[in-house]
Amino acid sequence: MSTWRLQMKNWMDGEKEKLRGKTLRQKADYILTYYWLWILGIFCAVAIPCYMVRQAVFSVKDFWFYAVYANTMGNGGNGSPLWEDFVSYAGFDTSLKKTQMNDSFWFDPSVSGGTNNSYFQAFAALVDAGDLDVVVMGREGLKGIGSSGRLLDLRDERCASIYGRYADRIVFCVPYDTEYSEEPVPVGIDVSDSLLVTKYELYEENAVLGIGAYTKRLDSVELFLDFILNGDGLWENG
Repeated sequence: MSTWRLQMKNWMDGEKEKLRGKTLRQKADYILTYYWLWILGIFCAVAIPCYMVRQAVFSVKDFWFYAVYANTMGNGGNGSPLWEDFVSYAGFDTSLKKTQMNDSFWFDPSVSGGTNNSYFQAFAALVDAGDLDVVVMGREGLKGIGSSGRLLDLRDERCASIYGRYADRIVFCVPYDTEYSEEPVPVGIDVSDSLLVTKYELYEENAVLGIGAYTKRLDSVELFLDFILNGDGLWENG
């Protein structure tokens, strides 16, 4: 018998001897007293991989809609009245896909150094990954994002119905990249009189909505715009 096996056999024989004659409760108390760290380690070794597999296989990964409300002190995050009302209005089944609303971003691209923080870097990653559908913030800040090329040009044929319906609300910016355009480009929709201001009080005034440059959910964007700009009567008694 190898040295390791012999040592293990001697240890187990010793433990059996210690437990000999003890009641079941006494045995349980002894094991928990001297081996709780081992038990915890084994539990974690089993539970953590199981949890990771479950998250990878069964968790909801895709989105119905993803909105960022930047620079607000209001409550517009997941589970807020705004979130609940829009999910109900849109008829989204959140067990199938997520409806994500984030009100924790603080950055101002319109000022020098306004993009040199972790908030903007996280926001840019959302846009570049194609996760972001809309961002709402003040006019100058939104124009700053648009100038960087991270907002959809509203003349894009994919959002022709949005541009046509809200043409009187369009906000323009001049791109930093003059090779793209030297003329102002439509990148925002003024929503200063929307439910975001009047009902949910995310902004006091001067709120503009931009659409993520790589969104694939323009149908959800249209639903959201209709909700915040034309949904007053639906929620008067809500």
